[in-house]
Amino acid sequence: MRAAPALGPGREAWIDVAKGIAIILVVLYHAIMYLDEAGLAGALAPLNPLFDTFRMPLFFFMSGILAASAIRLPYRQLFRKRMSLLLYLYITWVTLQTLFMLVLPPISTSGAPNATWASLVTLFVRPSSNLWFIYALPLFFTVAWLMRRWPPLLQVSLTVVIAVLFGAQLLHTGSPWDKMGKYLVFFIAAIYLGPLVRRRVPFVRWWHVVLICLGYAGLVVVTTKLTLTRVPFVLLVLSALAVVAGITVAVLLTRLPAFDFVRSLGSRTLPIYLVHTLPMVALAAILVAFDVRMPPAVATLLPPLLCAGAIMLAVALHRQFHAVPGVFTVPVKSWVGMPPRDVIAPTRKVNLT
Repeated sequence: MRAAPALGPGREAWIDVAKGIAIILVVLYHAIMYLDEAGLAGALAPLNPLFDTFRMPLFFFMSGILAASAIRLPYRQLFRKRMSLLLYLYITWVTLQTLFMLVLPPISTSGAPNATWASLVTLFVRPSSNLWFIYALPLFFTVAWLMRRWPPLLQVSLTVVIAVLFGAQLLHTGSPWDKMGKYLVFFIAAIYLGPLVRRRVPFVRWWHVVLICLGYAGLVVVTTKLTLTRVPFVLLVLSALAVVAGITVAVLLTRLPAFDFVRSLGSRTLPIYLVHTLPMVALAAILVAFDVRMPPAVATLLPPLLCAGAIMLAVALHRQFHAVPGVFTVPVKSWVGMPPRDVIAPTRKVNLT
């Protein structure tokens, strides 16, 4: 079996494949969630929480691997190179999504409001439930930069404690802050474990993937059935195993040309993440407004179809508007460019990493 190909210096193909897996699962999660609000998620609705330990831990671990060199920059360069775009897009797209949801009829059969004007005022205090990830990344970069001179073991140990407290709900805010508390450890750990992971990737074989995935799936079923997810360290262990499973699956898929589309999606996670919920809330509003009903077997097919459609729409919109300043980029290039005296060359494009 051939080794995973590289995309260039320091950027192996399996990294984008892993990100592609993560973004597909995030989009599918929201598709199930919004269709369930309309009562049309079928048999997939109760299965949605089972992947909680997989999606975001994998996403943040891959982001941490790609952040290792950035945190060695002076903070001003780090902000301009890796954070300013994300913060701009967070503000812009939270505003856009909030306004979009405010004009829609209810997307839930309960008739609850889709959004409130207050969410625009509190977007940094109570992060957006849809877009919190791109707000978390600048915060995680800042934390990693502040701790950069601490011993790695101390950094990981501290974030493990935070993850355990939030995972066991000993710390609980009822907002995306809980998720940030649970997943910071994966970002920090990846910064220091990245070189080891990269060295081990070429040795991954198909039977490793099978054994690890079966072990992860079995533990998820057992812990869910026995309601052990709030027991300290259980979620952390499951999430760590999910990261290993996700990476090994990504390596395997990299060796199969038929799955190159997953790598392609992994290189476009930012526009997909920003756009994908818009068609979902629009469809949910239509389904609720017309009181659409369908058999559970048919409803079960809707989330995967909506997931695929939302991804294709996001990719198409990015292709159409990527060159328009302020849509998927900052409106002023100098916000992310480096001044002449900086040693880091200007970057035109910042991926969601």
